[in-house]
Amino acid sequence: MSDRDAILTLLARYCFITDRGSADELAALFWEDCTVDFGGNVHEGREAAHKGFARWIGKMRDPVEGLRHILHTPLIEIAGDTASSEAYYDADCHSRKSGRAIRLRGLYRTAFERRDGDWRILRHEVQIWRPMDPKPAGKPT
Repeated sequence: MSDRDAILTLLARYCFITDRGSADELAALFWEDCTVDFGGNVHEGREAAHKGFARWIGKMRDPVEGLRHILHTPLIEIAGDTASSEAYYDADCHSRKSGRAIRLRGLYRTAFERRDGDWRILRHEVQIWRPMDPKPAGKPT
């Protein structure tokens, strides 16, 4: 597998695990000395990131159904054992309580590092842009 393909696979794995995986699975994608910036909430180190993932899953992901993240136009630059990417994302789901559709969008800025032949995430910034709120279901447009 090429380095580019390995990084694209890592990004895809991050999205699928974010949608339906565990905090343990998410944390395993990151190096021990990682930094995760989730909308300004910064976690230094994999243990802190794991705790942040677990809180997010309980507060934000579990109250919704059908969550799916989609990446668009990933721009990947590789320089030896380091790489960086920017990718737009869209995420949509439905509130379990109200049934309301939720659509989010933003940008991932990610730095990767290859150690002992294994690519993982070293820094990950999630920019959360203004939500795309559709009109409530059943209302005329």
